[in-house]
Amino acid sequence: MEARESNVLKFLELGNHQFVIPVYQRTYKWTRINCKQIMQDILKASQPQSKTHFLGSIVYITDEHYQATQVNKLTIIDGQQRLTTISLLLMAMVKNLQEQPKKFKTTPTKLLKKYLVIDEDETNKPEDFISKLSLTKHDRDFYNRLVKNQPLRNNNQNIYNNFEFFYNEIKNKEIDIDTLFEGIGKLLIVSVSLVRTKDDPQLIFESLNSTGVKLEQADLIRNFLLMDLDDNFQKEVYNTYWYPMEISLRDSLSDFIRDYLIIKSKKIPNKAKVYEEFKKYFYTNFDRAQDNIENLVKDMYYYSTLYEKIVQKSETNPKINSYLIDFERLDVKVIYPFVLDLYSEYDKGWLLEEDFIYILNLLESCIVRRVIAGLPPNSLSKITISLIKDISEIDHVKSVEKILTNKRGVQRFPNEEEFKESFINRDIYSLKICKFLLDKLINTNSKVILNINEFSIEHIMPQTNNLSAKWVNALGDNWEQVHSSYLHTIGNLTLTRYNGEMGNKFFTDKRDMEKGYKDSPCRLNTDLIKLDTWNEEEILKRANKLFDFAKEIWSYPTVEATEENYNMILDFDDDWKSIKPSHFTFMDEKHDVKDMTDLYVNVISEIYQLDPELFLETINSPDLIGRNYISKNPSDFRASHQLLDTGFYINTHSNNDGKKKNLDALIKAIGLTENDLIIYLTNNEKDYVNN
Repeated sequence: MEARESNVLKFLELGNHQFVIPVYQRTYKWTRINCKQIMQDILKASQPQSKTHFLGSIVYITDEHYQATQVNKLTIIDGQQRLTTISLLLMAMVKNLQEQPKKFKTTPTKLLKKYLVIDEDETNKPEDFISKLSLTKHDRDFYNRLVKNQPLRNNNQNIYNNFEFFYNEIKNKEIDIDTLFEGIGKLLIVSVSLVRTKDDPQLIFESLNSTGVKLEQADLIRNFLLMDLDDNFQKEVYNTYWYPMEISLRDSLSDFIRDYLIIKSKKIPNKAKVYEEFKKYFYTNFDRAQDNIENLVKDMYYYSTLYEKIVQKSETNPKINSYLIDFERLDVKVIYPFVLDLYSEYDKGWLLEEDFIYILNLLESCIVRRVIAGLPPNSLSKITISLIKDISEIDHVKSVEKILTNKRGVQRFPNEEEFKESFINRDIYSLKICKFLLDKLINTNSKVILNINEFSIEHIMPQTNNLSAKWVNALGDNWEQVHSSYLHTIGNLTLTRYNGEMGNKFFTDKRDMEKGYKDSPCRLNTDLIKLDTWNEEEILKRANKLFDFAKEIWSYPTVEATEENYNMILDFDDDWKSIKPSHFTFMDEKHDVKDMTDLYVNVISEIYQLDPELFLETINSPDLIGRNYISKNPSDFRASHQLLDTGFYINTHSNNDGKKKNLDALIKAIGLTENDLIIYLTNNEKDYVNN
């Protein structure tokens, strides 16, 4: 590796060299905000009293031996955004100079031939020029047309937008191009040259991207997989597999790779650490032989074609696609890894169509029932992992049924009794999925499908506290209690296109008015036509009738009682009273424990060993110091346990709930997540409380 200080113009001026952005690099991302800043920096540097401005580093890979008779290619692995932006500025200067010949000392030919193109045969014909900067496949053709002044097919690109910005800045503000050129000449860089056969480009790339604006996780993984491959093989793998993934998934690519990794590793990586976890997965299962990398990227590409159908809701089977639409409306991307896993089984013919549809329905039922029962949504991640880990390849349906129905605590699948209680009595109106629920209740198994977006939610008994005498009389002596108890429940909700017109009118007025309930095409209003009043009794009757339909839409499986545990996982939202853990995994390492105190001490010890200095700093922070985790004096606590051989003692005098709160606070403060600590219960746990 060789590093030199230079300026950006001298670097671009290198004769007979082309600067190649490799296929694995991300596309040109800088926006006008970045361009405006760099323009300000250049104009500032152009002032006589200013010396230089440091632009940054440019790192490139060379071969050991140059050939003087041909264009030598330098592979840029860091600095492409800066190089591209400066090149666009130079292009904008060329265009302005061509429109104002002889006005400035700087000439368009000088800028073009020195810094933007290579004219090997000195023909001076633009069509023969070779662009000094060769961008990735996404941007290359457009950039080449721009630099050769050829017709452009599509102007809606960062490259054109930034070129246009520079051109207009120079023209409209009448910027002196000679002065601007002097400013560019004062942009210092550090050029770092790596020799392909001697240096480790991936290691240096990671180091360069460890600070500042981070690359996307997908960018880092792409570079990791493709960077040191043979150039032709690299292009083949990129063009055949990776590029199509980028095009089809676009902004969802990093999410896809994380979900793919969850399927393969059967654990949930932190979103910010997908790259690190991907490398662990890779080195555990592969080496860097070209066939291995090609097979891995090919497998990722296969899963990406299914993932595209999930996120685009483009499955041709309408029944399957309806569930993909529902999952997006329910905002449950956390289950996508399991859906993707199932999808691959179905696509390969290992899972029957009716079984796939049934499991998707079961997933939706579980999700909807959990929302209505008020269970925490973050527990879905642990449910998803259990499904991926424990599903049987022999009988997908039965194993999914058993896994879901054996969950306890906040991971449970609410049964008929719990679902009914919540469905009838809970405030449904305030739920994010309220309109989704009503949509399903009016359109499921209906011959005429209504567009839910044309309707608004209507409270049959009005929301106002200033009820009319008719309403007070209809609701009875305890009308205030009836109003507060049932206002937002499912029994009092319907859909209408004329919510504003109905307002606070009495029930029969809403029923009989033009476009009222009697004229409504919505089947939620069918039974209302037959009623002459609205009160607690009618609200509950309607709620029960709607529940009978809801339990068919979101059904609960009929399964035989079983003692199987399916990796019962303890959640931080669970009640930890009387719970006995069997083991835990911390950062993927398993630790057996005998009770909760043993777990508590071991988890704190593991966290301490990650970074002792950070641990002590964290527990003494203002947020945690009052929790009395640790002391050098064991007599400070009624019960304690020494922290390894440190001379510190852990306070163990607290009940299970106290230990839960302490561990939760410590994990979050140290920068970990719940997925870094998974706690498993003893088999046939009898004392697990459903609350």
